[in-house]
Amino acid sequence: GLGVDMMLDPADLEKSFAPGRNFATKLWNIGRFLLMQVGTEPVAAFAGLDPSAFRSADDWIIERLADAVEACDAALGPARPASGFWLPAERQSGLRLDEYSEAARRFVWNELADWYVEACKGRLLQPGPDREIARSILVHAFDQALRLLHPVMPFITESLWRRLPGHVEGSLLATASWPVTPSARTPATISFAVLQEAMQAIRQLRSDYAIPPAQIVTAHLIGPDALTSFVREERALFSRMARCEIADGAAPAGAAAHAVLQKGLELVLPLAGVVDLEKESAKIGNELGGLEKQLAALRGRLANEKFTSKAPPEVVESERAKEREWTTRAVQLHAKLKELGG
Repeated sequence: GLGVDMMLDPADLEKSFAPGRNFATKLWNIGRFLLMQVGTEPVAAFAGLDPSAFRSADDWIIERLADAVEACDAALGPARPASGFWLPAERQSGLRLDEYSEAARRFVWNELADWYVEACKGRLLQPGPDREIARSILVHAFDQALRLLHPVMPFITESLWRRLPGHVEGSLLATASWPVTPSARTPATISFAVLQEAMQAIRQLRSDYAIPPAQIVTAHLIGPDALTSFVREERALFSRMARCEIADGAAPAGAAAHAVLQKGLELVLPLAGVVDLEKESAKIGNELGGLEKQLAALRGRLANEKFTSKAPPEVVESERAKEREWTTRAVQLHAKLKELGG
């Protein structure tokens, strides 16, 4: 990051270069996995695809790629002076290499690899037009990502780029054109981001209630018809990525976990038969009882003027931060007990 020194210890080169090595290894693994998913058959040119046939994940990754290119361009600044020579105010515009590297990394790691590749796995197993769209967009997105990363990772990006389907023999990534954003951008009204948020909510609930990763759960949706219909249309993808089936109809009465999402969408996860309600309630009750005792003692200390006036300011502020954190946790535990019927 900008302003952060990296210590290069000649006596321990392994430690000195570990961050860069890990960065390169991760990119190589992402690239090899993505290329394995795409296969070696010819891939349709991205420019020739019909956008009306795109799935929500396709529109989302194309939009995220455009955002990444814009972020990289803004961080680097203009390549040439607009007036033919650099004005004093322009000489240090851009050149935020840490922001540029992070924007490119985030797109490859967090968006392309973690979400889009995962969303495409099922499509790539079914021959047909939808498979070819997914293959083309995967190759296009990775091609553009390698162009963004090339200035900071020249050798490994060059090697991966040459392995892309359709690579022209003799062409070099080093001389390839820089990515550009579309002149007109019209983001979808309902985006794949809605599915993302719902999947993340289910994953968080699974973690909160220690539901085994392999166990499939069933959730119900409450909210605007357009949103609930959108999620149901992608129920196969939702089931595979979140290990959660989307049920039709209203949620049954009884203990249930709730996740309130944006745009008025709510997920309801019935807990009967999924977790041991009595055991889970007892565990949360014990944690809450201990936390409230600690919180009462902490609040008593903060209400004591002798403590707040004589203790170092940083100690007092640390205790106040702890009080805020513990209060938030207590509220969360009370909500969980209520969900469990306790």
